[in-house]
Amino acid sequence: MAEELPEIPESNTPDEKRVALTIAILAVVLSFVGNLGDNAKTESVIKTNEASNQWGYFQAKGIKGQLSEMQGELISAVASGQGAEEAARRAGKWKAESKRYEEEKAGIKARAEELGREAARCGLVNDRCDHASLFLQVAVVLCSVSILSGWRPFWWIGIGLGVAGTVLGASAFLI
Repeated sequence: MAEELPEIPESNTPDEKRVALTIAILAVVLSFVGNLGDNAKTESVIKTNEASNQWGYFQAKGIKGQLSEMQGELISAVASGQGAEEAARRAGKWKAESKRYEEEKAGIKARAEELGREAARCGLVNDRCDHASLFLQVAVVLCSVSILSGWRPFWWIGIGLGVAGTVLGASAFLI
């Protein structure tokens, strides 16, 4: 026994065709905005992770620098007699290492802060796309209700919300 497919009704009026076309256009715009938002969300997570890695790297450099400085001071303090010259050389080496770590930390800190700003920007893009998607989804529903109810103002309201959602989604590209 073959299963029958549901019958898809034909549009009865030219208005229904226009509303159906409006719904199709809104759905396409919604898919673009949703995709942009998903990409921005993923990028935000990646940038947040990279910033976190940079802050870990920054902390590691600080610890290494502190250890190098302490080792240099320890060698200087212990040095006496015939090994004093060698101890002074080693202490100088460790102090130079410590200074290098401190200098490297500045670049690492700047990169971590930059990644944090990029993550925040991507989060704003995602939020804007979420709001635009909401407008577009409500617009699709209202346009669908206009077909069911035959009340044309639902269509116009749906178009208005669709335009607002489209503008809001397009503005996400400017962030």
